[in-house]
Order: sequence, then structure tokens, then C-alpha cells
Amino acid sequence: MKNRIFLLLSLVFVTLGLSAKKGDLNGDGVVDVADIGNVIDVMAEGNNDPAADVNGDGVVNVADIAAIIDIMAGKGTKPVTPDPQNPDEKVYTSCPDNHHPHIIDLGLPSGTKWACCNVGAGAPEGYGDHFAWGETQPKEVYNWETYIHCNGSDIAGTEYDAATANWKAPWRMPTWEQCKELIDNCTREWTTQNDVNGMKFTGINGGTIFLPAVGYCWVSGLLEVGSCGGYWSSTPFDEYNAYFLYFGSGYAYWDICYRSGGLSVRPVR
Repeated sequence: MKNRIFLLLSLVFVTLGLSAKKGDLNGDGVVDVADIGNVIDVMAEGNNDPAADVNGDGVVNVADIAAIIDIMAGKGTKPVTPDPQNPDEKVYTSCPDNHHPHIIDLGLPSGTKWACCNVGAGAPEGYGDHFAWGETQPKEVYNWETYIHCNGSDIAGTEYDAATANWKAPWRMPTWEQCKELIDNCTREWTTQNDVNGMKFTGINGGTIFLPAVGYCWVSGLLEVGSCGGYWSSTPFDEYNAYFLYFGSGYAYWDICYRSGGLSVRPVR
């Protein structure tokens, strides 16, 4: 009976597969039907091997097979773990539905989790709002004449943090170190999502986020939309500049930008 079930699942899902750490029970580097077979074996033996408890509910059953199928299909709809700061909130490895924002785990060394979308956006590929550094609302003109904040140290979690001001704590802007960590610990792919260009970051656990190439605002214009993305960190460089994450087709790095310019904000927690 066990072999029949495995054969049926193989025929249905043989075309699905996703390289990822979570759900890779046999350690071959790919989540596929062989891992479903491993769950079935554990179920038949009547034990609760923690490695086969893919969805983390404490029991090895058909829900874990469904979790592996979700991973294979690239849905990532199964929570990884509760958020330590807010146990009632779930953490995912990719954006699961339209109820934004979601907490996305990329397996980063610091434990930092990233949001699935930008402040002001209704989807991962949505542009959202542009902010001058230290300001919490978008505006029509971005230059030094309209800039209202140019003092202070790191603004993460403060009244000058656009993420915290709009989404409430514990969401906040990433620090320069967290932007650098994202670049250093994730693979990157310049791609298109729902006809929007952007960069897909994939963490060591298979978790993914998509950052749209939203360009930047200077004076009253939105420039280089579709060719690059500029995302603020919370870390100042000097009294006129702050660090930001910058990327385009084939590159991603941190740099500094005039604080008065309008860039996007992708929150972390």
C-alpha cells in the first residue's frame, strides 16, 4: 500500500521540484517526491521523527506531505516558526497570500526577518511610497528645500523611521549592516514578477523576497524605474548622506545617497 501511494504521488508531482533546505529530508539538495516517500516511511513506522515534521506542528502526518508539496510548487505557504517577539504571528519563507505584510525568513545569520513588500505597497512587486531619509510620509518634491530632517544618529525604530511610523513596531528600517547581510548571504536573480522588473533574493534556507526596481525620486521626477532599485537603511553616513541598498541587472551593493532624495523602504524585524 505504501509503495502504491508513493507511486501515485510520484506520477502527480514528478515535474515539481525546488532546491531548498527545509523539507529536504534525504539531504540530496532538492525537495522532491523522494522526500514525500521519507515522510510516508516515518508515518508507516509510527514515529514522530522531528526531521519529517516539515510543518512544525509536532506530529508527522499527511499535513507534512502537503507542506513538502507546497515547497516543491514554490508556494512557501507553510509557516517556519512563530515570531519570537510576537508568538501569534507566523513566519514564512515566501509571500503566501494577499494579506500583507508577511514576515519572511531568509535564514540570515543575525536572525533578521524581512517584509514581503514595501511600505505603501499592496503586493511584493508594488512600488509603494518613496521617502526622504528620516521622513515618514511621501511628498511631491524631493530636494534640500523640502527636506525637514537632517540630524540624528541611527533612526531604526524611532519617530523618524518610515517603517515604524507606518507599520508600527516591531517593524523598522534595516540598518546598514542588515542590508549588507542580505547581499552577502543571499543569491540574487534579476527577474520579472507580474511584469515588474526587480531583484529576487534567495536565502540559505530557500526563503525568498522580491524587491521591485522602483527607481528613485529627485525633485519632482521618478527616475530609472524598472532599471534599478534604491532602498534606505536606517544608518546615517554623515549629516548629508545615509547608507542605502542599491541594485540593478547584474549588481547589488550598498552605497550612500543624499538624505533629501526619495527612496523606497523595505521593513525588517
